[in-house]
Amino acid sequence: MTVLDELWREIDTTVKTEGFTIEILDGKVVMTPRIPEQDWTTVRIRQAAEGSGISFERLVSDVAIDFPDETSSAPDVSILDKGAHRRQNRFTCVDLLAAFEVVSRPGDPNDYVLKVEKYGRYGVGVYVIADPFTRLCTVFEQPTGSGYAERTEVPYGHSVEVRLRTGETFTVDTGTFPGKV
Repeated sequence: MTVLDELWREIDTTVKTEGFTIEILDGKVVMTPRIPEQDWTTVRIRQAAEGSGISFERLVSDVAIDFPDETSSAPDVSILDKGAHRRQNRFTCVDLLAAFEVVSRPGDPNDYVLKVEKYGRYGVGVYVIADPFTRLCTVFEQPTGSGYAERTEVPYGHSVEVRLRTGETFTVDTGTFPGKV
C-alpha cells in the first residue's frame, strides 16, 4: 500500500475544505475549487435517477469508490448496482454502474482524461461529464481497456438518456442545468 493509499483511507472520502474538494488523482493530491453549479447540477442528476425508480440507497455523492491497484475515486454522483456491498464508508468499482462528474474549471484534465481512462478501464458502463463552462454534457459508453468506444456530446437544453447495464434507463433534462458565466 502506498502513502497516498494510506492517506486516502484516512480521509475516507474526498474532503471538502473551504470551498475546495481534495482528491488523489493519478498519484497526486489535487485541490479543486467547488462552484455552486456543481451542487445544483448533482441535485438534478440525483432527482432524475430517483424519479425513474432508482432507489436513493443506490445514489451516492462524493463517496469513495475503490479501484484495484489504483487510488479510489469519489464521483460527484455514483449509481450503484442493486445489492452493492458497502465496506465501511466505501464501495468497489465492481458495483459502480454510472459515474457523473461536474466540471469545476474549464477543460479539467482530471475529468476529461484521467477519469475517462480509469472508469473505462474498470468497466464503468456510463460516464457523464456535465460542463457548465461549455454548457455540454459528454456521455461515454461502451467501456474499453483504455477508455470508451462511444462518446456523445449533448448541449444543455437537451435530454441525456442514461442506460445502465442492468437494463434500467432514465432521462436527465439538462435544460435545468445552470451554466457558469
